[in-house]
Order: sequence, then structure tokens, then C-alpha cells
Amino acid sequence: MGKRWTAALALAAALGAGYWWLALDGRLPDAAHYDFDLAEVRRLADSLPGDKPAAVQVEKVAAFSFPEAMVMAGGAWRGLEIPVYAYRLVYAERTVMIDSALDRSLAKPAFMVPFFDDAAYARVEKALEQAALIVVTHEHMDHLGGLARHPQLAALLPATRLTAAQLAEPKYAKAAGLPDGALAGYAPLRYERYAALAPGVVLVAAPGHTPGSQMVYVRRADGRELLFIGDVAWQMRNIEAQRERPRWVTGGLIDEDRIEVAGELKALDALRRAAPELHLVPGHDGEAVSALIAAGLLQPGFQE
Repeated sequence: MGKRWTAALALAAALGAGYWWLALDGRLPDAAHYDFDLAEVRRLADSLPGDKPAAVQVEKVAAFSFPEAMVMAGGAWRGLEIPVYAYRLVYAERTVMIDSALDRSLAKPAFMVPFFDDAAYARVEKALEQAALIVVTHEHMDHLGGLARHPQLAALLPATRLTAAQLAEPKYAKAAGLPDGALAGYAPLRYERYAALAPGVVLVAAPGHTPGSQMVYVRRADGRELLFIGDVAWQMRNIEAQRERPRWVTGGLIDEDRIEVAGELKALDALRRAAPELHLVPGHDGEAVSALIAAGLLQPGFQE
């Protein structure tokens, strides 16, 4: 074999190994670990007096279009809808918002955001104005943007519980459209692992996807349980297959801590097996949300 053939084969092997490492290897490291104490979370859900939410509503505001290969390492290059949601917990006399989607100014370029529902976004804006409490699962624009771009942001801040970790990196708030100086004097929420937010609602710190990533546990008044996991996993397939997003996405596009997220994916898989009565809600999974609507766990649309 000539030198040119040897060099060509070496180059092909190097390119193949690079592609495997960047795009195909989604294995979770053995050392990755994350503790989720469901008993403690359930205790905290009962620690605040008052009735728990009677209903949980969901609005689909927009949808991205990504190849499956971005969502899970080793996935196909076929297109996949990545819906953008906001959720509202309905109590007898108040509401609590989880995530705020994003406004149309942030929903670009059009080829990546082929769907945007202006009427749904208007309902989210109104719901933010009416909410007694507002939290976001993390600081990316498709979760924080609706709040950050709200024309009455100053009036919403007393009800808003952004965490210190979510505000630690200003680049996220800037990307979400938060006006300069909008948070002057704002006192963020500080907690270490768990925080009871409202009757039946507990925040669970889950850094990795972003520094301020958190999950939101919800126990409804009828006892049924939901865990909004934000973008720890974009879709249930990440948990069921135990595969992370590819490195070219986590390292090149979203600056994610793969070790922390891998530990969380392991913990969520163990949790869904040990406690199947706890229903996981991934950040961008239309099939999962549709199934939860069909089961009566979520109501479609922010109903009056």
C-alpha cells in the first residue's frame, strides 16, 4: 500500500473517530450522579398550608424545527418538531406560572421556528400579568423570553422568583431580551437543593443544561403528580434511551455541563421506574404533552 493510501486511510479513520465523538457518542459516564430525594420533595409539597392546584394548563406558543440528531446523539437527521410551552397552575383563588415561552421578536430565523401562535402568546402575556407567582425552569430565551420581553415587566417582578443561579450569567438574560437595568434592586431567590414554592409545588435545583436549571415538582389537589424537568431532557427519548445530546450541540451551541446532565438523566430514569405515578414533563416533547393531556393531567390552553 502506497503512502498516499496510508495517509488517506489515516485521515478517514480520524474523521470517522471525530464524527463518532462529536455526533454519535451519547453514552452517560459511569461517574455521573445526581440525587433526587422524592420523599423529601413530597414532604415539602405538603409543608405550606393551603389547597393544592386543582388543574395544570399548557399553552403551545411556538415550535422549533431541529434534526433528531441535535436532540439525541446518534439520532437520525430527519426533522423533528420542538414545541415551546408555558404552563399555568390553577388554584382556587390564584395562579402560578411555570415558564413563559418567547415572543415573536425572539422566534427567528423563520426556517427554525416555522410555527408561532400569536393568540396563544397573548394568553401567556395575560396569564403572566395575573399570576401570583412566576418561575422558569431555566434562563434560555424560549423559557424566560416571554417574561423578559413583557411590556409590564416591572409590574411582574414582585411575583417573579428568578433564582440567584439563573441571574449569575448575564448573557442568558441578554439573549432572552431582558432590558438593561430591568432587574436593578431585584432580590433573587436563593436555595441549595429544594425549595417549597407554594402548596403542592417544590423547586428542585438541577444545574447543568444552564447554571440555573431547575425542575418543578407539582402535586395536584387530586394527588396526581407532575415533574417539569425543563431542558434537562428535551424529549423523553433522552431519558428512555439514556442518551445525551451530541457533543457538537452541548459544547458548540449551548455550553452545557454534560456530566451534570448525565447524572440527572440517570436519576430521572431511575425515578420513572421506581415511581411511575410521577409523570415527567420534558421541555420540548409534543408526544409526551399530548399523552398527559389525554390522561387528564394537563388541560390544553389557558382557560378562564
